Amino acid sequence: MPTDRMPVSLALTPEDVRRLLHDATAATRVEMTDRIAGAYGNSQLSDQETLVAEQIFRLLLRDTELRVRVALSQHIKNSSHIPRDIVVSLARDVEEVSLPVLQFSEVLTDADLMELLRNTQEISRYLAVSKRLQLSEAVSETLLEKNNDQVVALLVDNKGARISDSGYQKIVAAHAGNKAIMQAIGLHPRLPAAAAEKLVHIVSSSLAVTLKAKYNLTTEHIEKEVEKTRESETLSLIRHAQSQADIDKLIAQMAGFDRLTPSIILSALCQGNFAFFETSLARLSNIPVANARALITDKGDLGFRAVYNKSGLPDAMFPAVRLLLHVVHELDGADEKPGTPRYANSIVERILQYAEEAPVENLSYIIALVRRVVQ
Repeated sequence: MPTDRMPVSLALTPEDVRRLLHDATAATRVEMTDRIAGAYGNSQLSDQETLVAEQIFRLLLRDTELRVRVALSQHIKNSSHIPRDIVVSLARDVEEVSLPVLQFSEVLTDADLMELLRNTQEISRYLAVSKRLQLSEAVSETLLEKNNDQVVALLVDNKGARISDSGYQKIVAAHAGNKAIMQAIGLHPRLPAAAAEKLVHIVSSSLAVTLKAKYNLTTEHIEKEVEKTRESETLSLIRHAQSQADIDKLIAQMAGFDRLTPSIILSALCQGNFAFFETSLARLSNIPVANARALITDKGDLGFRAVYNKSGLPDAMFPAVRLLLHVVHELDGADEKPGTPRYANSIVERILQYAEEAPVENLSYIIALVRRVVQ
């Protein structure tokens, strides 16, 4: 039966093994390691040859010649079937030997990686692990514990690294002054909305300091401009929050920092974002989201009025908000894309039409919000 496997003779006698490890020159041992480990790494060995090669590898782990162990590490770093004890031994070796397997070996488990990271102070090992093709939240958390700018920068730039919500929060809190890290974290494909909102807040605060120093503007003027920018960016995050879990975390964080303002809540509604509006009122009213949704969508006004009052939103704004909610519900079934200028124009037109029949107070504020969210 034909085969593409290149035969490699590993019929080594005990004397051959003794000479390989003790009698041969370093150059010979490196050459033989290259030959055997290279064939092993390319899956060119039979089952019996593979077992022999693995036994040789275990002996080579004790070789005093660094070049031998480096050659072994380089050849087997991408092997998925190398025994774990061999890889772990290489990962514990000196940097020249350990770094290739730390970065590339898929044989190392999360537990292995975390144990290796916690038992070394060498930054190069942290950096090697940070470059791995895939990283779990647990391993990323262990790397974050090192609190090293280089490690964090590599981690957030690694698209295959999974970072927990709390991990993102730690990065933003600990490295807010590092522009490169903040830029990288903002581009990370798995950045949760809650972490992004905190990032926006920090960046906006930093912008205020820069503007004040550069242009000598009044604090009040700067705060207005920065708040406008912050709110605009936050609304963009709100619009892109996909799951209810993301929305829950985002709202919980905003509420915890007193950033869940009436302006933000009503602006989200102006964008046609029912999920954020309903969840915000539920949070402020301290009731389940399902209950708040049922009350808000109730055909009569009593349910909405009850949850609105309990949420603490301005009482004087209720008639205008009720009309806004009605109009947004109408447009929900129409061929309109929320957040666009056309959508905003449709909201304003319908609000004004209804207001002609029955005047409503504070509509100018609602119309201003509608216009602002599409600027």
